[in-house]
Amino acid sequence: MKVSCYQLDADATLVATSKAEALDRWRAGDGVFWLDLSEYDHESLEGLLEEVGATGFLRQRCLQRERGTSAFALPRGTFAEWVMFLDRQCTKRGHASALCLENLLVTMHAEPIEGTQDMNRAVGFLELERGSTAGLLCAILLRHGARTARATRAIRDRLLELGQLMDDDMDAVDPLELERLKRSVLLTDAVAEEQEEAFELIEQAQGKGLDFSGLEAPLGLLRATAGATFRLNERMDGRVENLLRRIQDQKQGLLNQRLGLLTIVSAIFLPLTLLAGIWGMNFEEMPELSDPGGYPTALGVMVTLGVGSAWFFYKRGWFG
Repeated sequence: MKVSCYQLDADATLVATSKAEALDRWRAGDGVFWLDLSEYDHESLEGLLEEVGATGFLRQRCLQRERGTSAFALPRGTFAEWVMFLDRQCTKRGHASALCLENLLVTMHAEPIEGTQDMNRAVGFLELERGSTAGLLCAILLRHGARTARATRAIRDRLLELGQLMDDDMDAVDPLELERLKRSVLLTDAVAEEQEEAFELIEQAQGKGLDFSGLEAPLGLLRATAGATFRLNERMDGRVENLLRRIQDQKQGLLNQRLGLLTIVSAIFLPLTLLAGIWGMNFEEMPELSDPGGYPTALGVMVTLGVGSAWFFYKRGWFG
């Protein structure tokens, strides 16, 4: 199990510390601390929960990881769980949970999250007047929500570029890239939807260890960001479908054009095939076969029919 420990000092800055020192000072009531756990197994997590005094249903819920989106308050503390992207490229979806005790925040995620070491910027953005587990959790949620929002905007910008490319040259856009973007939209849409639900549940689950007093502005920003990201994802799903439909319509038009050309060619050669079939029959009495001018006459008739048919279709715009 990997454990990263921090203390939130008076200047609202995270200072790295050891696990033993963090727990000793927390028990002594000397500061606000954050323990971030990753790559843990059941036994190691159970041992740490015992160290922080998590018992009963609260302990049981922490051990049952990755169960979805939830948040609830108990007399001993508050538990919350949400989804987020594990990597900066927003390709891997993961779960995180938090145990909020008085002056102690324990976050748990089975897989490592890129950028956790940059949390100081998120905490500094809040400009906390006083350190609290609620402020730390709010900063973490804002960072995860911002990552989802950035992924959504990146997809939107790429869709706009592809739309402009299609206006100039339809063949310049790879349909496989659109399919990949569609999968990315579905992934970010699922994460954004669950985050919006989780942020609302966490706000309502205030209890011991989680007091959002004085954090109304960050909470409003958190809700607004999650809602805007979810709505943007909903619109982008239609944009991807529209671009894919344009490519399919272009391919269908090209196919219809080719089929039309084959139909014209078949119609031109149909009377020629008929004449060839007639003159190829094995009858003993066929005057054309004994006529000295029969061969050039037959060729002339065929050429006339072929050219005449082609001219007929050309005048009616079938070749266009």
